[in-house]
Amino acid sequence: MLSSHQARLSVSELVPLLAMVMALSAISIDMMLPAVATIAKELGAAKENDAQLVIGVMFAAFSIGQLFYGPLSDIIGRKPAFYLGISIFIIGCIISYQAASFQVMLFGRLLQGLGASSARIVSQAIIRDQYVGEDMAKIMSMIISIFIIVPVLAPSFGQLMLKRYSYRAIFVFLLTHAIVVVFWLGLRQPETLTVENRKGFDLGVLLKEIRLVLEEKSTFLFTLAQGFVFGNMVAFLVSAPQIFADLYQEKERFPLFFAGLAISVGVSSVLNSRLVKRLGMMRLASVGLVIMISFSSLFLAYIFFGQGHPPLWVTMFFLSCLFFQLGFLMGNLNAMAMEPMGERAGIAATVIGGISTSISWACGTIVGQNYQKTIVPLITGWFLLSTLAFIAIRLGAAVDRE
Repeated sequence: MLSSHQARLSVSELVPLLAMVMALSAISIDMMLPAVATIAKELGAAKENDAQLVIGVMFAAFSIGQLFYGPLSDIIGRKPAFYLGISIFIIGCIISYQAASFQVMLFGRLLQGLGASSARIVSQAIIRDQYVGEDMAKIMSMIISIFIIVPVLAPSFGQLMLKRYSYRAIFVFLLTHAIVVVFWLGLRQPETLTVENRKGFDLGVLLKEIRLVLEEKSTFLFTLAQGFVFGNMVAFLVSAPQIFADLYQEKERFPLFFAGLAISVGVSSVLNSRLVKRLGMMRLASVGLVIMISFSSLFLAYIFFGQGHPPLWVTMFFLSCLFFQLGFLMGNLNAMAMEPMGERAGIAATVIGGISTSISWACGTIVGQNYQKTIVPLITGWFLLSTLAFIAIRLGAAVDRE
């Protein structure tokens, strides 16, 4: 917590700062999307679907890393934990830049995931140290509305670098971005966990804190829901480059289609920030999931009763409707999970982030690896995971009422 004499960073600076910090992982993924096939081919990947590992390995490491930085940030402070993570991320960028084999590339991506996970955990803890409930959800939605610029621009920028230079130039950009955000946060953001509020390292106490977080049933259920929803995103990210290249021969224009989907998330995130105090997090999240389930089932019906692959405009219409709901889910589900945590913000962010990202990585990887030159696995996964998320948040709401 901030001490009474420390000035809180203004919202007008806090939001873009943390948006850039949290964008570290998104940039590391989205800029790589146009390059994954090239990387796999040039570095000798064994199978075509192995290209997905350039994204998938980073997600796996990202989920594991979150289990480390939450407790660490509670012990040494938010900013020192972030500095450590950024250092690991930079080492990973250097290794990937110099990689001469696919295995070394994946090792570098693993380090990038381990390092970038500090950005998510520390950012959420900084917000939770200063805001709670619907105020926290509003700040998160504001951050997401800026953060969404990343997937709008990053794939096109990555493709530009791929054409003019090589995929290795992308890692130079990632390293530069990391250096910029670490200096901005280091110089401008006050430490939100003062020395007197930090915890000493005690494995028994740490395990007890983790157990207390997991025993909060509503937090656990909302975390599951967050993991299922993000699983849809992971599945799309790992398989979308192949879908647009194989089914629609749109490899060159894929970044533009991806940007259109990202814009729909940005628009709904802005709407969520304006509606959340009036309508509440639970109502917005519930409606978003119902619409997501409905549109994914309608799309499946269209595919099964149609002939051949759906036209590109039909696919983009349904995907846009599905992506639009994410703006009502990402900030709200996280805020709903974090709300009961109070002084356990750091460890809670770790547990929530670790579980949700592990679920999303596992579910998304399963869906992605089932890609066989058809969009059916992706949309089937979207329907099933959205249904599971809806069940989880309704159970969480029932627990809250009790």
